[in-house]
Amino acid sequence: MVKKKKKVKRKKVKYFKYTLSISKPEKEKIDRYCLVHKTTTNKLLKKALRDFLKRYGHHAPIEHVTKNQMNIFDIIEATN
Repeated sequence: MVKKKKKVKRKKVKYFKYTLSISKPEKEKIDRYCLVHKTTTNKLLKKALRDFLKRYGHHAPIEHVTKNQMNIFDIIEATN
């Protein structure tokens, strides 16, 4: 008798909702583009976001330090 293999459960993917406001002319342009290219607005926005994150997603944010902010190493040097 052959034993059946257990199915491996896939990890559940989390999805999040975002809302954004666009002007009427921008909406009309997006709708026109989607009509011409036979796609949906949701697919268009997801593709644009995916391309953007592919190019610029690896960039780390720049940490801005003001001139009045103390550094932890300044305190250690001052006590020695």
